[in-house]
Amino acid sequence: MTFLSLRARLILLVVLVLVVGFLATNIVSYQVSRERMRATVLETELPLTGDTIYSEIQTDLVRPIFIASLMANDAFLHDWAAAGEAPVDPIVRYLSTIRDRYGVFTAFFISDATRNYYHFSGVPQVVSTADPADVWYFRAREMEEDYEINIDSNQAQDNTLTIFINYRVVDAEDGFLGIAGVGLELQAVARLVERYRDVFNRTVYFVNDEGLITIHPDPAVAYDRTLSEVEALQGLRDQILSRERGAFQIERDGRPVLMTTRYIPELQWTLVVEADEEEALGDLEAGFLSNFAIGLTAILLTILAVGIAINRYQRGLERMATTDVLTGLANRQLFDQQLDRAIQRARRSGKPLSLVMLDLDRFKALNDRYGHLAGDQVLKQVAEVAKAGVRRADTVSRWGGEEFAVLMEECPREKAVEIAETLRRRLAETDMTAALGGAGAGAGPVTASFGVAAYDPDDQEAHWAWE
Repeated sequence: MTFLSLRARLILLVVLVLVVGFLATNIVSYQVSRERMRATVLETELPLTGDTIYSEIQTDLVRPIFIASLMANDAFLHDWAAAGEAPVDPIVRYLSTIRDRYGVFTAFFISDATRNYYHFSGVPQVVSTADPADVWYFRAREMEEDYEINIDSNQAQDNTLTIFINYRVVDAEDGFLGIAGVGLELQAVARLVERYRDVFNRTVYFVNDEGLITIHPDPAVAYDRTLSEVEALQGLRDQILSRERGAFQIERDGRPVLMTTRYIPELQWTLVVEADEEEALGDLEAGFLSNFAIGLTAILLTILAVGIAINRYQRGLERMATTDVLTGLANRQLFDQQLDRAIQRARRSGKPLSLVMLDLDRFKALNDRYGHLAGDQVLKQVAEVAKAGVRRADTVSRWGGEEFAVLMEECPREKAVEIAETLRRRLAETDMTAALGGAGAGAGPVTASFGVAAYDPDDQEAHWAWE
């Protein structure tokens, strides 16, 4: 029981050290990796997504700006305007050709002389200072830059939100002739937003300078909600609109969300990119679980190996503590323990218990004559004879130097006497020449003195009656 208790405590200690060390290492490593991954997503991945979208928007705008520049410097447009803007059909065909050739959503020209708004559809309109919808023209008329990018409703095409490139048209003497330009359907930007949501699992939307959400993957949100009306963003409105770039951690519907922002001066909008933190860090969690499973398997294998090693070591210690090294028989310590237990069983059951003792005759003289190594071989031979001559259930032990004991449970004294006599006869008939290394030829048999005792169950002092 002492060995088992020590072994159990040792194995438990090893298990605790391995498990606690493994869990602590993995949890700390996971938390550190999670913080680094979160920082990477906030500082690199989401800004990179925003930069990519910004680059795509710029790419989409560069070509229309180039087209508007060609229109503003086209000799045909200058000559037609100088000739009194008549007839109308040539300008309509011109604008229609620009629209079809370059694949833009709309193409237009506004004459400053007549304030006529010429459209590829062929129906001219008139801009007026009295119409709030035409404020953009008079603002662009006075701008110092060659062009502006403006997002507005396209009245000529069902009030569709359009990104307009408004380019100033001037003659050779730098006289102002009007505004020419093209328009891109804002829905093209919305499709870009939807693509990033579907492909990259990122929520992308735009907010104007007043905090109104202008483009959003959810049509019900676009031009319907402001940042102040979104619960997760209520306290961040001013921070988002006042920074060229920003990085935030928010919570939406009970889930952590990572968010970055970037101001796009061409549109005068702020680009917002969001990523669900759990989804963004999903690969990290999968890696953690994979490493955890591998580590746990390694720990279990280690515990199994340690358990096997400890069991083997314990069995070795037990053999050293309970086995006679020379003969392989039970030693005096183990025999005493087994004897005590046998007496208790005999006392409870009332069954007979016998003990046979044997002492080799003249063993000291044999050692002196042939040497201790030869004497050791004789003791081994005697042990083999004793084990072979008793019952399988009997316990043979080396009691002392040349003394041996045989414990026989459920064996009456008469039977024990018969077995002892058989052992005496076999021992006397055993040739010890080989055990003595050939030097003992003619030395005579090795004999022993035997004693047989029977235990009296009624004697509380474990009295033995010897014969």
